[in-house]
Amino acid sequence: MNFKNMFKNFTEKIRGIHSEINRSSRGFTLLEMLVVISIVVLLSSLLVIYSHTGENQIVLFKDQSQLITILNRAKSLSIDSLQSSQPSCGFGVHFSKADNSFVIFRDLGADCQNADHVYTDAGEIFESYKLSPNINFQSITFTDIIFIPPDPTTLIDNNPNINDGTIILQSLDGSTSLKVKVNNFGQITTN
Repeated sequence: MNFKNMFKNFTEKIRGIHSEINRSSRGFTLLEMLVVISIVVLLSSLLVIYSHTGENQIVLFKDQSQLITILNRAKSLSIDSLQSSQPSCGFGVHFSKADNSFVIFRDLGADCQNADHVYTDAGEIFESYKLSPNINFQSITFTDIIFIPPDPTTLIDNNPNINDGTIILQSLDGSTSLKVKVNNFGQITTN
């Protein structure tokens, strides 16, 4: 075998390897790119939808927790009112569905035996709260709940015959809702 044939065989092998490399590194076809882009868009849209729903649920749980805390705070303030220098006939929570707000109120009265045990005016406001902007009260079966010391005795809308009341919080888009229930013993439950 001579040098010329060896060189020719060597160059053919190199050209073959080079053409195989060029063939395998041509890139993706347009169809492959479209499939990948459509899958990425689909997964991204699902992520956005689920993250928005998850965000609504987190805000809803936060507001439900705040509502329960406020009810327990009113109950605690009622018990503590016996120790207070400014006596009151009890503490309660007043709900306003119209503006998605609620207040802790101090039931003021000279004679607690004949007190109205409901929120009457802004002079009774102890603390005020508002639901998050994307949450509202879907339904409220009562307006006022008051805790009267020393037990505290619980009255819903100043009616001893009402056994319980329900508050349903809902996201503005209506996708999720949570319930808070309070009975006439002051027990608060959720579901």
